[in-house]
Amino acid sequence: MKRLLFVSMMGLFAVFSSFGEDEIGESQVDFLFKETGCSNPWSDSGNYTDTEYLQVVNDYLMTDLGVVYQGLHITDDGYTSGCKACTCLTGDVIRFTADDEFSEILLENGFEIDE
Repeated sequence: MKRLLFVSMMGLFAVFSSFGEDEIGESQVDFLFKETGCSNPWSDSGNYTDTEYLQVVNDYLMTDLGVVYQGLHITDDGYTSGCKACTCLTGDVIRFTADDEFSEILLENGFEIDE
């Protein structure tokens, strides 16, 4: 009887522990934002270093939108539109990973899912 109880408990433990791993892996989404000359949703009022600029984006994500994320970084592999207007793309792309629960607010604020 004790052996049956032990085997049953081990089986339940295996089921629940594997469920948690799959759930965590599927709930993460990679996001991007194609940076513009000056119409980004965060404060764009200065000539920042990369570190300072990431802090401005961090403040926007966490304070204004309430998004918890990982891996915030900038790449320069985006499309450059070649114009100087505020809405023109610079070629810089803001990238990070966040839980799927933040998808709606991020998509509503100009972010895209990075596929």
